[in-house]
Amino acid sequence: MANLVTSEKILPLIEPVLDNSNIIKIKDTSKILEYRVESDNRASDRVKVENILTRNRISYGELTRDVGSFGGSEIVTFDMKRVRIIYKLKDNRGSGGGADDTRRNESAQALYAAIAFGLKRKITINDINGINVKKFSDKFVIDENVNIILDELPDEWIESSLLGANKLYEKFKKGKYIFHRGSKQVDLINDIFSKVKKLEKFRMDINKWNPSDIWMISEGFDFKQLSKEKTILGLNQVIQDKLEDESLIGVSLKRMVGGASISAKNVFKDMKTTRTYKGYEYSKKSIDGYILLSGGTKIQYRSFGAGTGLTGFQGEVKGANANQGKISLGPTNMILRNHGVTQIPTNAADRVRRSPDLVFNDISIGLKKYAKMNATEIAKLAVDNKIVTPKFLYSKLQVTQLIAILESLDSKTRDQVVEDLYLYASSQSKYSSAYYKLE
Repeated sequence: MANLVTSEKILPLIEPVLDNSNIIKIKDTSKILEYRVESDNRASDRVKVENILTRNRISYGELTRDVGSFGGSEIVTFDMKRVRIIYKLKDNRGSGGGADDTRRNESAQALYAAIAFGLKRKITINDINGINVKKFSDKFVIDENVNIILDELPDEWIESSLLGANKLYEKFKKGKYIFHRGSKQVDLINDIFSKVKKLEKFRMDINKWNPSDIWMISEGFDFKQLSKEKTILGLNQVIQDKLEDESLIGVSLKRMVGGASISAKNVFKDMKTTRTYKGYEYSKKSIDGYILLSGGTKIQYRSFGAGTGLTGFQGEVKGANANQGKISLGPTNMILRNHGVTQIPTNAADRVRRSPDLVFNDISIGLKKYAKMNATEIAKLAVDNKIVTPKFLYSKLQVTQLIAILESLDSKTRDQVVEDLYLYASSQSKYSSAYYKLE
């Protein structure tokens, strides 16, 4: 039903409450009138507009066209025009990918999920407002200002956070949780891992142990269940037990578009051989090399260090659709050591600085054996300063050493080693703890 107000009366009505915002008319036809409201605080703008409409007994609804996940307000007026008010951020703020954005996006997921569990239903963007934030403030602990989430979250992350919150509610709606991101409780989990790692003299990045971005913690959860553990496997077992009884749930986040899925990772009963060794790729001129695995997966090993620095040697899993994680030299050697296998020497950078010619001689063995280069080709490459740089020597030496180690092993041991390299890089190894992946 149309309101009694005419379309021309809407702008004078809302302008006074939007004095710090830019109001731009973007469309005016016989049937449609659209305004774009640009500000640093679009959530606040929406509340102001819809409050003034309500006070004037003007009914409104969601937009009948897609303008992004934040949406807008739509009014059908007496002259049968649809007046649309679309809320946007100034200058597309917040679209980057730095640490601040990561904190904002992950905190948003915790906040959105808290509101879904507080309302005890699936939510829409209309539920994400200051009233519900205040009402359910005891259901989330985050390290981001809630106003930044309400006002500056980009449309793509609004969509993702809504999808994620509704998927979490669908799966865990029987539980009573507090959603944590960057809280003291999260710090405590990380500290317990660090303590165990130190006790076992164990080398592992915390994000490889558990890549969770937010944690769902049952009300009254006792962290003594974790803190008493003295080994990584013991801690992992408790983490898995608590995941299975749904009292402590770590969730790793990927941006979602169109839909969401959730699956448990590193749960013991699901652990099985997933990859076997299928050979290598060793090019003539590049700094890298590839370990080939079954299923079309590869692990690219090279220096990922910036510029000309002799640092950052690690492997990166290359899947059919996207990169799937990295494993640095330390964990690579840890896995080799745990299988009783020769490790990659850690003195590559020092050797390149001291005796680059001797380093190239070691690489030339690989060039002959793995790249099938003849002596003339190798000699020509040796004097090519555009290709044979210190970084080439640093990276290619370790690639050569790794392939030589793998090729020297029996097939059973080799399959076990590359499986562990793959699982570690993708945060699915026996050294990693259980979590859910929301994607």
